[in-house]
Amino acid sequence: MDTSPKTVREHIARSKFCTQRQDILKSLKELATALELLAASQIFGRERIDIGILMEEAVRLLMEQDMMKRSVPGGLSYAKGKEKELAAMLKRLAAVLEGVLEKRRVEERRRALLELDELLIAAQAELGKKEPLEARKLFRKAMEQFGEEQGLLIDIGTRLLLAGLPGEATEYFQKGMDADPNDPRSYNMLIQCLEAVGDVDKAEDLMKATLRRFGPNEGLLVRVGRGALARRNWDEALNAVTVALKINPNNQEAHKIASEASTRVYGSPTGYLSTTSKSAAKAPAKELKIDI
Repeated sequence: MDTSPKTVREHIARSKFCTQRQDILKSLKELATALELLAASQIFGRERIDIGILMEEAVRLLMEQDMMKRSVPGGLSYAKGKEKELAAMLKRLAAVLEGVLEKRRVEERRRALLELDELLIAAQAELGKKEPLEARKLFRKAMEQFGEEQGLLIDIGTRLLLAGLPGEATEYFQKGMDADPNDPRSYNMLIQCLEAVGDVDKAEDLMKATLRRFGPNEGLLVRVGRGALARRNWDEALNAVTVALKINPNNQEAHKIASEASTRVYGSPTGYLSTTSKSAAKAPAKELKIDI
């Protein structure tokens, strides 16, 4: 334990700073630590006098706060030689205050969640009445007030998407990606929105970005393969569904896409199953690389 004059002064300074910022709990803890260190130290002479003056000032500043006046009507003061007793008193006060603040935090959290639930229920009711404008106002209010609530943006976006409003849902899934880039749900739902509004190119780009970020996904790989097949990009289609079939060899759509692409690439619908087939021998196999 470092009981040097410098360390004691630092804790006193932190206590005063916290008091000025109205962080009474942290101020109490810092001051109690300073008192305990001072009691255990071998500080004498002028340094002890200077630290005593700083301690008196810090305790007086703390006792001037309204919260402390209500908690300790008679007040507290610093007296040389009574550091341990004062430190113990401050630690007891800190423990009580911490309990009160935690209870307040829980109550505020409960009220906030209740208000959020009421907003979402009201917005969902407006969607049910085919009043999307009113629903959007309520959803936006929920986002502005509780946007940091985990999963909220995905929840709102999903509600809008299920209500047939993919364009409006897009904003929420995009914000969800920005807020938590490691949650794949926002990516997958945004892909659905982009497909629903007909922005196929952006949807496909996002599919590939999602695969790069989160790794192989059977459903996304098949969708990438389907899109590549529609563009007559046989190599890319085959690349994608080949990886999908490694995940699930029984995926019938992947086999269908692979057969059609394989006919173009290898000259045989089954060429993708074996590069040594007779058909593959007629048309030399191309080196396939997963470029997604």
